[in-house]
Amino acid sequence: MTELLIILTIILAISLILLVTIQPRQTQIFSTDATSNIGKPSYWQSNTLVKVLTLLVSLALFVMLILFMALTFA
Repeated sequence: MTELLIILTIILAISLILLVTIQPRQTQIFSTDATSNIGKPSYWQSNTLVKVLTLLVSLALFVMLILFMALTFA
């Protein structure tokens, strides 16, 4: 059981790293940041699948680490 949790945690961590690295980067200029996004799609409308997958994988990794910690120290 512990080996399975370790392997699943490693797979989730690597997939989270890959998902974060393929997300697009945006340069920020704080003086025009508030007005430059007017009329543009919101954060979730561009690359929705990658962002939702990143969110789900990060939540799964968090739950997996909490579960692994509870099983290890109990």
